Amino acid sequence: MTLAGVGVGVGALRLQAQSADFGGAARDYVYQSLELLSASSSPTEIASAARLLRLALDQEPSFGDAHYYRYLCLQRLGQDAAMQKNHLAAAQRYDSEALRDMRDPFVLAVPHIYESLPAIGQKWALVVGISQFQPKIGPERLQYAANDAEAFAALLRDPVVGRFPSSQVLLLMDADATTANIKARLNTIARRAKPEDVVLTYISTHGSSRSDDLRQVSYLFTHDTDVTSRDQIFGTALPMVEISGIISNRCVAQRTVAIFDTCHSGSSLDSKALSPDEINRLRLGAGRYIISSCAPDQKSYEDAGHGFFTASLIEQLKLKNGCIRLKELFGNVQKDVAARVLARYGKAQRPVMATSDDASEIVLGAAIGSVGDGCTAQV
Repeated sequence: MTLAGVGVGVGALRLQAQSADFGGAARDYVYQSLELLSASSSPTEIASAARLLRLALDQEPSFGDAHYYRYLCLQRLGQDAAMQKNHLAAAQRYDSEALRDMRDPFVLAVPHIYESLPAIGQKWALVVGISQFQPKIGPERLQYAANDAEAFAALLRDPVVGRFPSSQVLLLMDADATTANIKARLNTIARRAKPEDVVLTYISTHGSSRSDDLRQVSYLFTHDTDVTSRDQIFGTALPMVEISGIISNRCVAQRTVAIFDTCHSGSSLDSKALSPDEINRLRLGAGRYIISSCAPDQKSYEDAGHGFFTASLIEQLKLKNGCIRLKELFGNVQKDVAARVLARYGKAQRPVMATSDDASEIVLGAAIGSVGDGCTAQV
């Protein structure tokens, strides 16, 4: 069975069940704790996370993931072996998804990269674009997010430009782009990708900043997000910390790119770009490139059926048949977008890129089997 044929499956059904079973407040306490946990967390941060997880369990004593993450915190702190044992047993009893997947926020999937990366193994992509949300309870419609995603996915599948195997470019648009489906597809790619592979994630939707949430957690709005209240948002949206956790802690591919377009103009919701904290979390480890369509205090503008950012990204890749280093590609897109938006709207839009401290160049159009950043497969 090809990757494109993989359905939502048991894992996604469990995700949906968990969303229904556990209240937004308990889930949000868990996400708050995960915001504090990383390979470089201080004992103070870990202790604060453990207290938040205790609050989550006060809300929902049968929340398996809260038990599991509290077990990890206590283990990391070297505290209360008996309590560790109890929390681990509870995580098993309540079928913790995090335990089942062996998630560990303290362990980076790629702590460093090889001095000379091997030939490219496979290429994987998840492309998400949401223009249509649920009526009455969802956020307002976006004009071109789904169009952008569809066009970008087509470019990746192009055998002359993107050179991604068609079955390994997963496209989720509108009604298919639910919180459960996005997480399930990300997890599928993270499980299947090998160290020598290329992994790309592209997401275009509304985003909310920490300041919009009662507990200071950042979210992406999916098709099934309910925005009728702030409490509903953190009960139904996709936390950025979930995405960064999969990319930083579970994806072992040493060539990983994440592209976000979450700050669309014309939105009364005042959608937000990625914050510096979110970018720093996403680039933890090695081999990571993070691109946001605009700076935190700016908007992403649209015209003629597409956003300027994605339109420029596609044009620049086509100009070189995909054979252009990512840093050069980004520089060209950044200049092009800034000039076009200024000329059309008199506004500033300047895309932002960050990389891991340890990262080699990536060529998105490189062929499977090519060495280094080339586009020619090994013979």
